[in-house]
Amino acid sequence: MLDEGGQRSASGERRRRYLRWGRIAVTVAAVGYLASRVEPSDVLDAFQRLSWEAALTALAVVTFGLLCGMVRWRLLLQAYGAIDIPRWPRIAHLYLVGHFYNTYAPGGVGGDVIRGVAGRKAFGDLHWASATSGVAVVFIERVIGVSALLVLATGAYLLWPIPGIGNVGLWAAFGLAAAGAAVIGVAIAPRLAPLVPEKLGKPLRALPRLRSIGPFVAAFLLSLIIHAANIVAGHLIMHSLDPSVTLTQSAVVMPLIGASAFFPFTVGGAGIREAAFAALYGTVGVPEATAYAASLCFWGTQLLTAGVGGVINLLVPLSGPKSD
Repeated sequence: MLDEGGQRSASGERRRRYLRWGRIAVTVAAVGYLASRVEPSDVLDAFQRLSWEAALTALAVVTFGLLCGMVRWRLLLQAYGAIDIPRWPRIAHLYLVGHFYNTYAPGGVGGDVIRGVAGRKAFGDLHWASATSGVAVVFIERVIGVSALLVLATGAYLLWPIPGIGNVGLWAAFGLAAAGAAVIGVAIAPRLAPLVPEKLGKPLRALPRLRSIGPFVAAFLLSLIIHAANIVAGHLIMHSLDPSVTLTQSAVVMPLIGASAFFPFTVGGAGIREAAFAALYGTVGVPEATAYAASLCFWGTQLLTAGVGGVINLLVPLSGPKSD
């Protein structure tokens, strides 16, 4: 018979297995439904309108966003007082391999775990650092990223509202408030721990204390640049397929599409991302088939850049020698 710990482990494994197959089922259902709405030939025709110049430039812009992400992670380690920050080759290695696992593995967090473990080592044996400091920094990075996305989505809509997207004004105000609360909250979380109930205070105490505000602010600004890069990349692809789409329209639509990537019940956002492209770009007159083609092309830039991390991991496994 299994002891209590073994039973919990087996139960947890079953839940993970059910969740994994559930994600696959939802993904297949979503993709199948969307495929039934358009003729495959129409999507192929849209693909043929994509210029190589637009595709390669979009790929370069997405790569630039990844480079900014590496800098952001290093800045946050510095902001939270890490004393043994990996050198740039190691940062690039970990970040690209993490991007590979986040993109290709179900769940989208495998790469974060890899970077979190590596980040924990960067804090050494500092007496004030918790055992989960490295993982917490990656979590904080995610919170900052989402907050920056909310700021861009709100700002773009307020500047260039699209009539077809209604009732966004109130959500925009909530978005800005949520972004501000999230950024300030992660910065002062450990100091709030004594003021809240124990169940909430315990995880707050596990977060590392912010040691330097400058790198923290710089990390947030880099998050804005990263999401702006995704806006530009998505627009380059969409404008190549449908020249009537303007950059200001994409500035409103792409952050909302980016928010759909956080839907947890599909593999890599497949299906949900295409539905978001079709629904949101449909408000500015883009046909569904064209929107699906643009979505798949944009996803292709993610797959290609993440594939680089997979190749690097094959050539220099993380368990092998460090690229210091």
